[in-house]
Amino acid sequence: MTSTTHKYVIDANILFSAFISGKEVYTLLFSEYTIYLPDFAFLELEKYKQRIIKKTKLTEHEFQEFVLRLLKDVTVIPNLLLSQASLTKAYELCQEIDEKDTVYIAAALELNLALVTSDKRLYTHLKTRDFSQIMLLGDVINTLPQFQGETS
Repeated sequence: MTSTTHKYVIDANILFSAFISGKEVYTLLFSEYTIYLPDFAFLELEKYKQRIIKKTKLTEHEFQEFVLRLLKDVTVIPNLLLSQASLTKAYELCQEIDEKDTVYIAAALELNLALVTSDKRLYTHLKTRDFSQIMLLGDVINTLPQFQGETS
């Protein structure tokens, strides 16, 4: 059952971490919380697919099964749903650090949700720009009921 209070936009770094690590915490995170993912992430995923398969030592079929299991509860946000205003503001926020993050920030702005990333450089940069709609992956994982009060 998904929580109505925990809704997040994630970036491709989270997907890559999930695929490469294969840790069940990602499956738990994606099934417990409402997760939104801009469709641009799939272009990035396709670009690095062979590298991920090589690192994980999964067969292509095993990789596909893991992707399906992980993403079955994720809501994909088509780029056409992002307003020009959100895209412009997002670009202004991240152009100095990584323009590819524009769609993720724009989705967070458009949906008025936090962007979850494992990119500490992006996180720090956006915080210095007074962008508060961003969280690090570890902080979100710590909110999962199964992890509250645990030390790891």
